[in-house]
Amino acid sequence: AVPLICLNYMPLNHSFGRSWLGRILASGGTCHFTARSDLSLLFEDLALVRPTTLNLVPRVCEMVFHQYQALLAHQSGGRAPDADLAERTLVDLRQRRFGGRVLSSTIGAAPVAPELARFIERCLDVKLNNAYGSTEVSGVSFNSRVMRPPVIDYKLVDVPELGYFGTDKPYPRGELFVKTAAVMPGYYRNPEATAAVFDPDGYYMTGDIMAEIGPDRIVYVDRRNNVLKLAQGEFVAIANVEATFASGHPAIRQIFIHGSSERAYLLAVIVPDESLGRDADESRVKDLLREAIGQVAASAGLPACEVPRDFLVETEPFGIDNGLLTTVGKLRRPALKERYGARLEQLYADIAQGQADELRALREEGAAGPVLHAVGRALRATLGIAGAPLKPEMSFTGLGGDSLSALSFSMLLEEIFGVDVPVGVVIAPTSSLQRLADHIEAARGGASSRAGWAAVHGRDPAAVRAGDLTLDKFIDARTLAGARALPPASADVRTVLLTGANGFLGRFLCLEWLEKLARVGGRLVCIARGHDAASARQRIASVLDSGDEALVRRFEALAADHLEVLAGDIGEPDLGLDPATWTRLAASVDLIVHPAALVNHVLPYRQLFGPNVVGTAELIRLALTTRLKPFDFVSTVAAATRGQGDYVDEEADIRLASPVRPLDTRYAGGYGTSKWAGEVLLREAHEHCGLPVTVFRSDMILAHSRYIGQLNVPDMFTRLIFSLVATGLAPRSFHAARGDGGRARAHYDGLPVDFTAQAIAALGSRAGGGFRTYHVANPHDDGISLDAFVDWLVEAGHPILRVDDHATWFARFESALRALPESRRQHSSLALLQAFARPLAAEGSAHVPADRFRAAVRALGIGPDGDIPHLTPALLHKVIADLRRIGLA
Repeated sequence: AVPLICLNYMPLNHSFGRSWLGRILASGGTCHFTARSDLSLLFEDLALVRPTTLNLVPRVCEMVFHQYQALLAHQSGGRAPDADLAERTLVDLRQRRFGGRVLSSTIGAAPVAPELARFIERCLDVKLNNAYGSTEVSGVSFNSRVMRPPVIDYKLVDVPELGYFGTDKPYPRGELFVKTAAVMPGYYRNPEATAAVFDPDGYYMTGDIMAEIGPDRIVYVDRRNNVLKLAQGEFVAIANVEATFASGHPAIRQIFIHGSSERAYLLAVIVPDESLGRDADESRVKDLLREAIGQVAASAGLPACEVPRDFLVETEPFGIDNGLLTTVGKLRRPALKERYGARLEQLYADIAQGQADELRALREEGAAGPVLHAVGRALRATLGIAGAPLKPEMSFTGLGGDSLSALSFSMLLEEIFGVDVPVGVVIAPTSSLQRLADHIEAARGGASSRAGWAAVHGRDPAAVRAGDLTLDKFIDARTLAGARALPPASADVRTVLLTGANGFLGRFLCLEWLEKLARVGGRLVCIARGHDAASARQRIASVLDSGDEALVRRFEALAADHLEVLAGDIGEPDLGLDPATWTRLAASVDLIVHPAALVNHVLPYRQLFGPNVVGTAELIRLALTTRLKPFDFVSTVAAATRGQGDYVDEEADIRLASPVRPLDTRYAGGYGTSKWAGEVLLREAHEHCGLPVTVFRSDMILAHSRYIGQLNVPDMFTRLIFSLVATGLAPRSFHAARGDGGRARAHYDGLPVDFTAQAIAALGSRAGGGFRTYHVANPHDDGISLDAFVDWLVEAGHPILRVDDHATWFARFESALRALPESRRQHSSLALLQAFARPLAAEGSAHVPADRFRAAVRALGIGPDGDIPHLTPALLHKVIADLRRIGLA
């Protein structure tokens, strides 16, 4: 047998160092000690000892990684290393630095980043074991299994302020409290500190958050006092972030992350690698480190809240001698805060002042210089980014912007240049800084013929009026004058123009119309954003490729002969098409179907005015050119809201029934008003020249009942179902209780997307003119509500705890959602959480009047049963299966 030979560099007042010494001696092995306690000769000592077993801590793992990076850079001679050279360097490190006979290795003392752990296993060519314990209680677990002995008992205790609960899913989480046979009697001459770390039942409170993945199986989540809640509510596991950056790039030798609940972003102190040079120019070093931070963040998929916005460069390494590292290589946070705290707070102040100065300068002089340069400066000021120059092809979303920051960016650009820059233009899939600059230059030069917000509604109204929305503000006089004399489009529909075919409803309207047109040898023309027709077509094909081969085959077979896709944009003049294509469509299209919209329930009406109102007006102009083309318009029931929750019925003229819409901040208020405006314009067009119009006011559109993977992940329903399953928490009832305290009877208004698409395609505008409105809603008084969905989830085996008090549930639900990893949190209900802050009103029957729609569905026998379907457990289980396929359940 190979003898146990190790190099002990850990202090003997630490359980990890002491236990290794005892283990090696008890096994008849040899334990060597490092020549210097500061580890400056560690690699020389390892080469001399040639250990057969290694005890590691994260700091030493980072040193090994940096040693590897330095060797690789030296051997590659400045060129990009290939895989063979990288592997030879690993072997060289294993043989020359570690002696080539390591048979086992164990890491302990602190958590290690997964990427670093994988590197160490490749480097040593052995499995890396994981030991957990503390000096106070000795060993607790090995490779996640609780060690008995010495452990007598343990428990996980809820930490509500950080969102950790024993009811968390998929595993219970909480602070580990433990009793062991090797527990310390106390801290030397410090009874107060001793009392503070034991609970009344004698359990030692470790301060470590653990997840229980099985009986006697625990995994480390984070250190309780290392979890920071930022000003905007995001939780950041500081130690994990530090480990990611410290092991993620050779330029970063050490890093200390700093933040507070009063700040919205992180800062850092970074010690650069020695290879950058102690006397190197600081600005150059900072640029290199900033680039390294960006590369690590991108490769690790870190959310913006976990990436330090700026940092201090420190040339003196954190060490034991200067009091910034513990004897086992951990950061001494109090000492680091004491040393750098004042400078970091000053950096916060400098950033804030710099942003304020930049914004003031932009407002005063931004419009005088090159537009592209000013757009870049505005973007930096909005997102608070600095460093390497921005490139014209970069996009706002690609640089970390979201729809809310896009609103700030849009308003800043409008303030600087005095032209409308809708959010839709900022966050469009094909948008870039150059395209934004081109949009602004066109608007400033008068090249754009788009109707502006102020020209239609005034500069800053408190409400908007149907009377504001007249066709002459959007469509030229010549087109309007000739519209009354136009011949009608053919009653034999063979060419259909469809917008929004890459959207959730639009993709299935695309399929419905392809099938209808294939029967008559017709053609479906779709307009989609893209750099060219091929990329626009691919956008449509990609959303239908969700893992269901039958769906892909159906689309490809129909599209081959009956689909034409044009690269365009409904928010642009002439729909973004060239004059010849516009003219061809004006002469050949028999029907326009328009479900496209910028769907955002947070943005105000003004920001949705361009894509949703001006875009609809441009399609009306096409409908009134060459010949009248019937128009199918997908609206929303939110457009029919009036007063205190009542709805305009399906018969009323929206201009008379809802002549004024307040501009408030209600959920989905802006989106509903933008669709209301589209309806008003279509009423105007019908009255002007008899344009045949059918309006479909849809409520919640749910997942496809059959096709695998076809669900609308960002919608409110899917977010809620995912959140319920992910947190395992639900209120006793989502609805206000009855007078006797019992659960109220309620109803959820939603329909599967396949039924919705089939109904719209079947009931759309046909020959004979007229203006018809349908409420595509679920009118059944069936008691199927959000509470019923929770019942179905529980019956299907999902462990969900119902919390009696609604406010308590809401607080715990929010905390649990914020504690989810960013990759899951972004798909949760967090952004829409206020909709559930209070119990919902309970109604015994559906409140959206849908008599006309139901009669029409029954008359044509639409759907599997020839009637509006009820929601079923099968549909909910299908949603869960789809979420599971994409890793969200």
